[in-house]
Amino acid sequence: MTSWIDVFRAQLFASVCWYRNNKWMIFSSFVWPYLMVGFLVGLGSLSGSIENYAERIGVSNPLFFLLSSTVIAMSSLLIVFSVTRFALENRWLGTLPYILLSPVRTTVIFIASGLPDAIITPTITVASIAPAALYLEGLAGGLKILAVLAVVLFGMMPLVGFSVLVGSALLFLREESNIADVIAPLVLLVSGIYYPLEILPEVLQLIGLALPTTYVVEAAKLISAYLTPETRLLLTPVYVLTALTFGYNLIASLAIDKAERAVKRKGVL
Repeated sequence: MTSWIDVFRAQLFASVCWYRNNKWMIFSSFVWPYLMVGFLVGLGSLSGSIENYAERIGVSNPLFFLLSSTVIAMSSLLIVFSVTRFALENRWLGTLPYILLSPVRTTVIFIASGLPDAIITPTITVASIAPAALYLEGLAGGLKILAVLAVVLFGMMPLVGFSVLVGSALLFLREESNIADVIAPLVLLVSGIYYPLEILPEVLQLIGLALPTTYVVEAAKLISAYLTPETRLLLTPVYVLTALTFGYNLIASLAIDKAERAVKRKGVL
């Protein structure tokens, strides 16, 4: 019987082949963090110094924090897009009905389809900024970037559930455009990736507190601020991410099951 491991292996093979045949994508993944940080530093220099930014954010090395935040931003965007694109492309290809009728639960297929990108994307982007981390902080920077990778990988688990939730909306609403194009930038806006969450309106702050990326950024900020962050401080975002992992994936499972029953009942996709 087909299990989620088989679906994961198949999607992992497809993702590896896609990257192998799109070497420019790998190259852009290595270059993009530096372009993004360069743009932010250049734009920020028009209104203040990098030291002032470090003081407001509360980090000891602002460049390291900006690089870590860019990893989080890129990983979050690509994971949300990969899961929703999976639903949309299979609808366009006419293979979505076969997926819904397969012996594996649709929830398992959608979650397993997002796991490879949840692993590959952060790994590639962290590998791209590893030389900069070693240059900025030496061996400590290398250890920090490994800690950031661990936090990002852990934080992607609830984000996969969130992405499946968006994907189920695509099934239910029968949208031909990827609504993730609107939702993903909103996630980055309210997560406080490049600025303190406190500067946003209260409504956006409340939305941000419900998103996993907010706590991944908080953990990355702690890693960037201290040479050896206190375990107690790091455990707080880890506990929240654990709760969000169970919460989002449970809600996503219920939502996609309901969307699946609705489209089967109506006989339309």
